[in-house]
Amino acid sequence: MNRRKISLLLTVSLTLLAGCASSAGNNGSEPTTDSAQTAQAESGSVAKPEEILTTKKLRDLAPLSETDVIRPTNKVREFKLEAKEGRWQLVSGVKTNAYTFNGTVPGPTIRAKEGDTIRVIVKNSLPQETAIHWHGLHVPNRMDGVPSFTQNAIKPGETFTYEFTANHAGTYMYHSHFNSIEQIDKGLYGLLIIDPQNAGPLKHNREYAMIFGGWNIPDEPGGQPQTGQNDPMAGMSKGTPGPLKQKGDIRSLMKHGMQDKPDSSTGNGGMQMPPSNTGSEAGSSVMGMDYNYWTINGKSFPDTDPLEVKYGEKVRIRLANVSNGIHPMHMHGHDFRIIAKDGHPLAVPQIVNTVTVNPGETYDIDFIADNPGEWVFHCHELHHTTNADVEPGGLMVLIKYVK
Repeated sequence: MNRRKISLLLTVSLTLLAGCASSAGNNGSEPTTDSAQTAQAESGSVAKPEEILTTKKLRDLAPLSETDVIRPTNKVREFKLEAKEGRWQLVSGVKTNAYTFNGTVPGPTIRAKEGDTIRVIVKNSLPQETAIHWHGLHVPNRMDGVPSFTQNAIKPGETFTYEFTANHAGTYMYHSHFNSIEQIDKGLYGLLIIDPQNAGPLKHNREYAMIFGGWNIPDEPGGQPQTGQNDPMAGMSKGTPGPLKQKGDIRSLMKHGMQDKPDSSTGNGGMQMPPSNTGSEAGSSVMGMDYNYWTINGKSFPDTDPLEVKYGEKVRIRLANVSNGIHPMHMHGHDFRIIAKDGHPLAVPQIVNTVTVNPGETYDIDFIADNPGEWVFHCHELHHTTNADVEPGGLMVLIKYVK
């Protein structure tokens, strides 16, 4: 019986090895046109029409692969971040108070290779405490950036050094993990990209990265962003609305009306309900239950940077969602491959024209620039493509073919 089991196991193992070898042989061979595109991208020339990888050939491209063993590189990548207040322009004519890393929203992109040591020296110049979480990365517990659990919050004027190994290739985020609903909403976040240790030949000609954010900006001149989720039912139950840091008039987004004649019913002398003197609050956009400005890399359309491509190029886009919104991102004129989610390659890449990026998620996608023109890539939650309810705006960029 034991011999039979051993014989069967050996047979299955040999079959699997043979299958893996065959699969590796197929996946490891890139189409010759891809090599041609790489050379042309370096020389600046444009591919000939017969050399273009069409969208139909997306499914023929090899999927991403993960590095089996990560070896330390003995390289230390050091970055300095200063969390500080500043004014930030979301779109022409709209500025707001923001929390920034090094004066920008998002903060600088942190990039390293698998096996590198990442060292980030954080100085807190904010008027309140802060801490940074490395979203999606497996780091030592004391480096996770959660005050009261893994570290003490970084007090104003203090400096804290985070250090960990870049142990898994992919697209990630870093963001505040202290008073997050305010600090993230005001811009305290950025992208973190880890390249594979054993990267083969260039698989794409261009790369772009986008991080989605949301903002509450009142339309009054000099208005301040508001956060916090006050309950609009509070006024009906004599509740106390959440406090605001600034005083000012609140513009109601709800219209109230009454019938010509009141309803009447026969009572039985029950409990008396005194009238409430607390009015209803403003609608969801003002209160923080939704945003009225949405940004890609800190900017709302039409101030978002276009994605410039050349005909025949293979383009990679990294998507990250640090906002509380759900964003079905739709590309006009092209299909694309979803090749990785949350830093993990998909065994079978999906070919679609829309990918839904939930809060906290990241995606890597590829597409072939095979349809010249100017095309939009936008969120299909249509409120997210407006600026203060006026379209076009928000989460939208142009894919622009250049010569």
